[in-house]
Amino acid sequence: MTSGVTGFLKRAAREPLVHFLTIGAALFVLNGLINGPDQGPESDTIIISEGRVRQIAESFVLLSGRPPSREELQALVDDFVSEEVGYREAVAMGLDADDTIVRRRMRQKIEFVIEDGAASESPTDAQLQARLDANPDIYRQPERRALRQVLLSADKRGAAARVDAEAALAQLRDGADPAKLGDGSMLPAALPLTTQDGVSAMFGAEFASAAFAHAAAQNDRDWFGPIASPFGQHVLLVIDISPGRAVALPEVVDRLRADWIEAQRNAARDAFHARMRERFKIEIEWPEPWKSLPQTPDPNPKTRPTPEVGE
Repeated sequence: MTSGVTGFLKRAAREPLVHFLTIGAALFVLNGLINGPDQGPESDTIIISEGRVRQIAESFVLLSGRPPSREELQALVDDFVSEEVGYREAVAMGLDADDTIVRRRMRQKIEFVIEDGAASESPTDAQLQARLDANPDIYRQPERRALRQVLLSADKRGAAARVDAEAALAQLRDGADPAKLGDGSMLPAALPLTTQDGVSAMFGAEFASAAFAHAAAQNDRDWFGPIASPFGQHVLLVIDISPGRAVALPEVVDRLRADWIEAQRNAARDAFHARMRERFKIEIEWPEPWKSLPQTPDPNPKTRPTPEVGE
């Protein structure tokens, strides 16, 4: 009997809903300790509890590095009274009802509660290894290349940059000194071992793609190009290559742990929204020209980037 109860409690402790209810209860108790008994939105009594005063004083210490004086604390509490009075009057007038910022903030608060409950447990090494095994390409160490480049500047040469770069390529393959060719610029003449993304950030995606697509022989005559970039035309030489490879758990354990926790938070948030959508009948009245879109939302929403919209 005892083992059965123990097993039930262990299973319950792993349920996100139990985490949510537990955290919600803890926040309710904490709110009561800080703010005092619930006075209700229509109460004419405002009590600034000792817990709230301490919180105000502690916030001052965090910002200024010292305790507030009596006069400063009195002024801070007086300002909080004005904030509370203004807030209650705004709610009484319904000013919070259609405020996008207020609505978004309330949604963020409930999601924070849900996410914190989901992320309260640390992943085991077995769970992290399973994530690594399921997503090897995400965590793979990418290929890196060290490059030397000679620039024929578009600003200085205009349309002739391409022809001049082809001439420079021929000279370099014949053994010419690269330091004596091309145009000076703020760009480095040589790059250390760098990923394709790193090269892309400096020279552009098309340049990086071409530089990494070249089957380099890695000798001092294997110049190739020209390759265009926003700066002009480049002739390149691959100096060194560090091949891409799979990684072991210790190499990416911190990244895996952060990704695992984020995935748990996303899953808990999605499950919460799915449960909440079951409680309501939701209909969307699309205007023209979007009337062909579904009249009901996805019952199982998945976390994805939210489009930026005006406030």
